[in-house]
Amino acid sequence: MNGLPTVLDVDTGIDDALALLLALRSPELEIVGASCVAGNVMLDQVVRNTLGVLAVAGAHRVPVAAGARRPLLRRLTTATFFHGEDGIGGVALPAASREPLAEPAPAFLCRLAREFGGRLNVVAVGPLTNVALACVLDSSFAARLERLVVMGGAATVPGNVTPVAEANFYNDPEAARIVFESGARLTMVGLDVTMRALFEAQRYHLLRDVIAAGQDPVARFAWAVLDRYLKADLAAGLTGSPLHDPLAVAALVRPELLTCRALHVEIETGGRLSAGQSVANVNGLVERLESRGDHDDVVGLDRPPPNCDVALVVDSTAFIDLFCERLGLSVSPRQHTQ
Repeated sequence: MNGLPTVLDVDTGIDDALALLLALRSPELEIVGASCVAGNVMLDQVVRNTLGVLAVAGAHRVPVAAGARRPLLRRLTTATFFHGEDGIGGVALPAASREPLAEPAPAFLCRLAREFGGRLNVVAVGPLTNVALACVLDSSFAARLERLVVMGGAATVPGNVTPVAEANFYNDPEAARIVFESGARLTMVGLDVTMRALFEAQRYHLLRDVIAAGQDPVARFAWAVLDRYLKADLAAGLTGSPLHDPLAVAALVRPELLTCRALHVEIETGGRLSAGQSVANVNGLVERLESRGDHDDVVGLDRPPPNCDVALVVDSTAFIDLFCERLGLSVSPRQHTQ
């Protein structure tokens, strides 16, 4: 095997589709599976989208497993405003020529972790329900992973669903908490960096003639789905579309694109206004308390051990260039100046 054995855990909307395509076109990775979780759309649609995107890329042998239909404890929140009713902006996909595995996604993840003996990487770009269920199913699962890259959270910036919570963690805070307490070698690629990794609307429009003249089905599909994504993000006041999920793939493909800091991160599950918040201890200290009968007393300071590498800085230009090169979306220097 030439590349890093990798599974993508997806809730395939538009940026998940782009992440799958980037992963499949990255020789640094060997995509050994895709597991599906409800999120951007309902699970059955996620499975159809995932199989269709793999077919666009000619990856007919990548196994696909269906997983959780809803969060562990909460009501599911989908995102058709950004992704369309079908999750991919109404862009036609090849009809599925195969079915997902009969094996549920959590069991599939656990099996691959065992089979690859500590070499398996997981890139989780949807709610963390499947990954949490895998941790519960096999207590050794997290420790068996080489690396778990999670697209989610916001350590030093506001959330995108509530003032403090990012969408994936908001959708299943309890699952995110299980994962962050699992002991996995975690990299958190959150809004701190993904909101700086924009596919600009200007670049999109410059690609029109390139795509029209080209024969690459991956490039044509990527350009088509970006249309819906950009319209929604422009309506939200951005100048382009954040490539949230592809950036999580890039964290494995080109880790030097991100500057990470080892931090202790906890996920809020109890707050009425803060559910799903990723609380990163950026100061590195917590007060140590002792009981004094009717009150507690601060008797010192402790340093909680880091449980996550949190991405805080991104080379956005190099990332966008990598994304465009791999997916056939490059714009010539002459077009840049027009």
